[in-house]
Amino acid sequence: MPVPAVPSRRWPAPMLGGALLTILIFGVVVALVAGQMRVGLREQILRREADALAAVAALQLDTRAAEYGALPLAEVPGALLVTVLQAARYRGVIAVRVFDGRGNLNAADGIVGELPPPAAEDWRRVVAGESFARLSPAPSGDVLLVPPEDSGQVLEAWVPLRRSGATGVAGAAQFWLESGAARRELEGHDRRLWVQALAGWGAGSLVIGLGLAWAFRRLTVMNAQLRARSADLERANRELVLAAKTSALGTVTAHLIHELKNPLAGLELFVAGQAEAGRDEDGRELAEASALTRRLRTMVNDVVAVLRDEQSAGTFFLPVEEVAALALAKVRADAGARGVSLEATGAGGVELVGRRANLAVLVLRNLLQNAIEAQPAGGWVRVETRMGERGAVEFRVCDGGVGLPETVRARLFQPCVSGKPGGSGLGLALSHQLALQAGGSLELERSDAGGTCFRLVLAGEA
Repeated sequence: MPVPAVPSRRWPAPMLGGALLTILIFGVVVALVAGQMRVGLREQILRREADALAAVAALQLDTRAAEYGALPLAEVPGALLVTVLQAARYRGVIAVRVFDGRGNLNAADGIVGELPPPAAEDWRRVVAGESFARLSPAPSGDVLLVPPEDSGQVLEAWVPLRRSGATGVAGAAQFWLESGAARRELEGHDRRLWVQALAGWGAGSLVIGLGLAWAFRRLTVMNAQLRARSADLERANRELVLAAKTSALGTVTAHLIHELKNPLAGLELFVAGQAEAGRDEDGRELAEASALTRRLRTMVNDVVAVLRDEQSAGTFFLPVEEVAALALAKVRADAGARGVSLEATGAGGVELVGRRANLAVLVLRNLLQNAIEAQPAGGWVRVETRMGERGAVEFRVCDGGVGLPETVRARLFQPCVSGKPGGSGLGLALSHQLALQAGGSLELERSDAGGTCFRLVLAGEA
């Protein structure tokens, strides 16, 4: 029975490329998400700095308001500046600017030179009551009295000036702070975020790879099953076609047998009479002719017996050892003429229904005949009988020849394929069909330089 080829377990190039592309896209998505998280985290950290300054400024405004009573702070000259300067004691502040509610510069401290007015968007946000901060380059030139400690970057914070619980703002303050502590904190958060993103990408890629490997394995198994089923269907189709051909051939064969039976019997009597009359000087040619006619008549009688069993309503049983003995008896004369020894081994004790027994005899006889014809003088052919699993019966026909040709092994049990000169190739094909009709199977067990073995397996009786 041919075994379908199992697909390779290596990933095909398109699937491998698809897996790598999936992992790459997953990495891009992780990078984008991590980038968005980084932006949000940086905004939160910087806003925290601005909110701390706003809280200090609000506290100072509340204190000043208690000192000035009902007088609005905006109307007190320098009140906002004093409040902001008190808040500027916050660690790291290097310069401030104070604006009134209309955006006019109220006062400045720690600044030399002129700075541009607030950007429209910054002023809109701070007047709306929002505190915010960002890392920005230090003002260019000799602007700050106290330059930043490192990197030329400062933390720029905008803070609305309003009392606790108030809805409107009295003004705004722009702070410049040392950025070292904030930058180190941001860098630490960035490192942790990217490490976590890389770990998440690695874990996700592993899950994706395992999922794709599982899917590929499932596809491989399903593909192998599909190939096996396709091979089974193709084999079944060939057997059905052959069965249809042999069925049609059976009608012609029955007619041919009917026409040959009586002429063969007459021919055998005629040849025997000629031999007794001494028409041939040495009798060798007539003996060969007589043996040939006997063989033909025996074959015809065998086929007639099988056809009769098919039509008979009666049932009889035949021990398996007798099945092998009958097959050997039918080829013993031909084996002796060729100088080939016959052997029979195995156990008995099991009986086959007559129809299956006759079909088994036909199959074994054909196998034995082929083996005898393939042997040189002094060769051997052996029939082994043994019990298989679940009551099955196995017959093995082995010889010590040179094995079947490669062309025959490649198309075993197909008609018109033969390794013998002038052979039709129908013998093995018909034997295979006869084995199926007997409820069994015929297969080539081995064929090499040491000989050939066929195995006929008949399933146990139901």
